[in-house]
Amino acid sequence: MRVPKIHESGERVLDVDDLHIDIGGRRLLSDINLHVVRGEFMCLLGPNGAGKSTLLKTFLGFHKPASGTIRIFGKKPKRARPLLGYVPQLKSFDRTFPATAVELIVASLRGSWPVRVKKSERERAMAALERVKGTRLADKPLRGLSGGETQRVFLARALVTDPQLLLLDEPAAGVDARGREDLYDLLHDIAECDKLAAVMVTHCVVAIGRTAEKIAYIDGTVQAFGLPSEVLGDQSLLARISGPQPVDGGICDH
Repeated sequence: MRVPKIHESGERVLDVDDLHIDIGGRRLLSDINLHVVRGEFMCLLGPNGAGKSTLLKTFLGFHKPASGTIRIFGKKPKRARPLLGYVPQLKSFDRTFPATAVELIVASLRGSWPVRVKKSERERAMAALERVKGTRLADKPLRGLSGGETQRVFLARALVTDPQLLLLDEPAAGVDARGREDLYDLLHDIAECDKLAAVMVTHCVVAIGRTAEKIAYIDGTVQAFGLPSEVLGDQSLLARISGPQPVDGGICDH
């Protein structure tokens, strides 16, 4: 398990204060208070339906809070979008879509699907794929990729615009055990090398050990927030995260 670094004195990348979120007329999240500083990797944990993915999408500006504030580098979410990189859940993407990895990445640059990829666009896409060790995937159809390969391509798509904050929604869901470990190590190394901040929704205890420098446990509100050793030191909370197995068991309940 990696030893977490403390970045509390660093530049605030994400500030969430007294946030309340309603979905369909129902209060989903209340009194959310969180912060992330530059270079820090935070995992969002909680049961299914707790609002983790909704919170991530609110950071992206897809949902308007009922009250409270979100500031990303001091900006409101929609104004901060150019500073964000987003990796969605694998299940949210149509794996049969007729496109190659390069075309998907270039679409992120253009904001539309390319009819023809320019040389300069391909160079940027290849540079992003190199960062995720995925250059061999460049011209492969997305429908032929494994879960782990697909998520490397989505990570490259998120990185191609040079974001300052990565938002990751269960990026290893649907990926086999070996692929999960490789993906988590890759995420940690990229964030550390580029001094990126990252917020990752996960159910996976392996992810915590390989990436997390801070944890927020959410179930309607923030029930725990702090270092992994602090949050996971609460045995009742640990049992809710991973069941009766110990943290070292490497549980992923996808």
